[in-house]
Amino acid sequence: MTNALRLGLLLASLMVFLLILYTVIRRMLNIKYSIVWILWSLLSLLMAIFPEIFYSLSDLLSIQIPVNTVFLIMTALLYALTFYVYIMISKHNEEIIKLTYEISVLKKELEDLKKKQ
Repeated sequence: MTNALRLGLLLASLMVFLLILYTVIRRMLNIKYSIVWILWSLLSLLMAIFPEIFYSLSDLLSIQIPVNTVFLIMTALLYALTFYVYIMISKHNEEIIKLTYEISVLKKELEDLKKKQ
């Protein structure tokens, strides 16, 4: 990996890390959702600082080009993130259905009270 590429990756990773921290501090992103992004940026930082790790990992996995190892790791992280988001969407959909039911019950009770008065 060339020094220019390492420096670019290092700067980009630091910028992403600082952006994540900024959004957490400003309460634009929940801390529990930011953990995945923080880990992602730390992995990129690790790759920029110690590229030998990915060369060794590529040899261990019998992958000829280390950049393919990086793509494999990033793709796996994207799949995990997508799965997590779908789980959260499913939970939120269930909560919306329950809240809609509760609102309709409360509306009915309010209408009944108004009719009695």
